Amino acid sequence: MSAAESVQAATAAGPVVRLEDVRKSFGDNLVLDQIDLEVASGEVLTIIGPSGSGKSTLLRCINLLEPLDSGRVFLEGEEITRRGADVARVRQRIGMVFQQFNLFPHLKVIDNLTLAARRIRKRPRAEAEARALELLETVGLVEKAHQHPHQLSGGQQQRVAIARALMIDPHVMLF
Repeated sequence: MSAAESVQAATAAGPVVRLEDVRKSFGDNLVLDQIDLEVASGEVLTIIGPSGSGKSTLLRCINLLEPLDSGRVFLEGEEITRRGADVARVRQRIGMVFQQFNLFPHLKVIDNLTLAARRIRKRPRAEAEARALELLETVGLVEKAHQHPHQLSGGQQQRVAIARALMIDPHVMLF
């Protein structure tokens, strides 16, 4: 099955992420105004705009890190912005790479990757480390596993952050 056919099949099952009339302001500054959006499973969506136009705010709203002023966000058909939604469970299904990467400076790369898998997913250390090494191999950084973030270039830190986000086997990746 081609990538286009995969996206078509996923779209038939419904969007993995859907936003309805999303609005977000910071004081008098309206950042997101009536955003409607659907993203199918397997679809790659790029949001482009100038600095300060709301790109990161949109991602933070999808990951429930910023409350909406109004509107609704759905993940795999479930409204995640409803009152009483299990935010911790929602975030286990969403991987996010932050602009500043937010790696823990006192932890080695491998420990940055395994922390959430061990604490949130309750994976045994050996299993988490094996998966971390696989992901580091995928991003071309397995040899950096026992270094600290300050010993890496910015691009290497970004790849570590991507690998860390993938450690939780997310249904959706935001970055």
